Amino acid sequence: MSRAPHAPGPRRPALSPELADAATTSTHPAEVAVTLESVGINDRVARERFGARDVFALAGYAGAATAGRPRTEPLADPPPAPALPHGPGSSPWFHLRGLLYAIPALVALSLLPAGDHVESGLLIGGLALSWALGYGVSYVAWSYLGALDVPAARRFLRRAIAAGAALATVVAVVAVFGSLVWTMTMQVTLGTVALLVGQTVYLLSAATLLMTGNEARLLIALAPAALGALINAVDGEIAAPIAGPSEPGRGWELGWLAATVLLALVFAVLATRGAARPRQPLPRTTFVSAVLQVAYGLMIAVLVLYPALFELAVSNYDSLPLSVTLAALPLVLGMGVAETLLHDHRALAARLLAGSRTTAEFARRMRRAMLRAHLQFTAALAAITVALGGLSAALFDLDDIRYVVLGVDYLILGTAVFSGMVLNLLGRIETVLRTTGAAVAALLAFQLVADHDVDDVTAVTWQGAVATVLLVVHAVLVRRHAGTPVHHR
Repeated sequence: MSRAPHAPGPRRPALSPELADAATTSTHPAEVAVTLESVGINDRVARERFGARDVFALAGYAGAATAGRPRTEPLADPPPAPALPHGPGSSPWFHLRGLLYAIPALVALSLLPAGDHVESGLLIGGLALSWALGYGVSYVAWSYLGALDVPAARRFLRRAIAAGAALATVVAVVAVFGSLVWTMTMQVTLGTVALLVGQTVYLLSAATLLMTGNEARLLIALAPAALGALINAVDGEIAAPIAGPSEPGRGWELGWLAATVLLALVFAVLATRGAARPRQPLPRTTFVSAVLQVAYGLMIAVLVLYPALFELAVSNYDSLPLSVTLAALPLVLGMGVAETLLHDHRALAARLLAGSRTTAEFARRMRRAMLRAHLQFTAALAAITVALGGLSAALFDLDDIRYVVLGVDYLILGTAVFSGMVLNLLGRIETVLRTTGAAVAALLAFQLVADHDVDDVTAVTWQGAVATVLLVVHAVLVRRHAGTPVHHR
């Protein structure tokens, strides 16, 4: 599918080597654009790195800036673009990413102390904030990778872990001190601070390992925590709260988690060797977009953890670890399926862009592909939910209707989140923030008007209703934007 070249974007005082080489070995702006895309400079890189509207505007500018230079023949075999630290799908462990997400989620939620509301609230809040921070860190690192600056991406990831640990320490100390002053709890201690800092270090280290294609190392790092959870399961304590901070046995259980955090940190440092200063600073808009990604991650965390937040604030708190862990686990596992489908979508979009003769043909084929991807994700998530639900019912003799309702809720919510991931991929983060923010506001409004007489079934039914509306809205938006070729560039 061909496009006419656009007018040049904002001019820069000097041309980068990539622009100069593409312009001097081409005779037409459209040819320059093709050459630029072949070395990884797409519309997003053109906007963020060079300040141009898109790659065609950048090609027009490069051609005009080199109008007086002699033209040369392109190299017969141009040097390949530098390898990215993580090419999606390049690792044999890529398709196990959902398992890598699920293991820490299972360990963290099953070990939440059910004896104290305040400490559990701090841990859940810290988990949500750390997870959201990972969204922003990953976005900035990917921006460096998009600019083909691998050493800068490694440098940023390494610094993000250090800065995140320092920030988490400050926030944790303030939160623990405030809890001791403003509440009657005696459970929060320096051990709580260690847990809050440890989960931040782990999540940022895990994000680094996933981005650098080191899924196998992350699996090794998770082994101690998984082993500790298995030992608790053998002892019949998987659904029981861990001991209070002053009780014996707490250090033994936390030791497994500490080993996982330290291994993940060491592996992340090893994975970011070769870090160096960026060749060219990223534009400020990149960091503004990263803040939007953090907000998006935080909203997703609230949507997923809403049953836990409801039980913390209203009622039936004793069932928190088991109910949330078992019901949310299929959704967490499904994120690996979601990433695989999105990876396949990128490759499919490139083929459709090249093979479609008209915009209408591309839109029709892409909408069918998007529907197929959503059906595949929903079917996979439903299968995981049924399998794990049956296993959980057999192991723990569960016959509570809340687990069934939660399973259905997370099936709907998971599909809505997948649609949001597609929209985010298409560059519609502002739209996703508005839709997801409205869903979060609806849940929080229910939380404000609910009293202690509102039971769990009513709360999770409301969560399901909100998730259904979110899914419908996202489905309409995906259909509208998936057929626009420029959104896939």
